[in-house]
Amino acid sequence: MGGVVANAATVIVLFSGIDSSIPYHGVYAGYYDTKVDGIDTPVMCDDFTTEINVGNTWTANVFTYADVQSGAATKFSGTVKYSQVGWLYNQTASATPTVRAQIAGAIWNIMTPGSVVMDPLAQSYYSQATSGTYDTFDWSNIMNVLTPIPFSAGQEFLKPVPVPASFWLLGSGLIGLIRFRRTTR
Repeated sequence: MGGVVANAATVIVLFSGIDSSIPYHGVYAGYYDTKVDGIDTPVMCDDFTTEINVGNTWTANVFTYADVQSGAATKFSGTVKYSQVGWLYNQTASATPTVRAQIAGAIWNIMTPGSVVMDPLAQSYYSQATSGTYDTFDWSNIMNVLTPIPFSAGQEFLKPVPVPASFWLLGSGLIGLIRFRRTTR
């Protein structure tokens, strides 16, 4: 496992609730509510074996795709696992809470093999992700990895990559132009 990347951001993570998670084999699975440096952030855990409770707070490094590809320290070694998980995490954006829970089950078994019994849908996602097709999946615009400092100090989470402010500015400008054009007709 490589050393910690010097430019990895350090953040404070507060676990504040279960968001849209639903029970999956006795554990809540799906998106969780957290505050990352005080900002509400939906996240998904990638480790079935680490218990967390509402109110737990810990320090974490934020690792990007580039960090992991360069050998940055993460709780689980191996860029292939993170690429497979990145593809699965990408599937959660439009999924229902029930499907998200199944995807979480697949993620848990990629990161910690055999950690949870998978239902047929979770097994299907797991099989797709580990088929070899997604071993080099580029998740750079999809997620970041929040890895606790030290590794045993908390839960590792997957969090969405924030949309750049310039994108929102461009989008609002385009909407303004469309509205202006409609009002001048």
